[in-house]
Amino acid sequence: MQRLLIDRSTLDLIVSDGNDFLNVLNAAGLHQAANLMTAVLQQLGTDQSRLTDEDSPAAPIS
Repeated sequence: MQRLLIDRSTLDLIVSDGNDFLNVLNAAGLHQAANLMTAVLQQLGTDQSRLTDEDSPAAPIS
């Protein structure tokens, strides 16, 4: 799998939306999909913990 470079604020937004989606999956009783989403969120949490401000990608040059 190829990883894309994203900044911390984008990753935070993805995790927040992922948690919202996980709540929907659980509420709908879609347990297998919720388990997969939980695994994705755990990986995103690992990525968040490794990301520092210095690792954030540089802003595009205009």
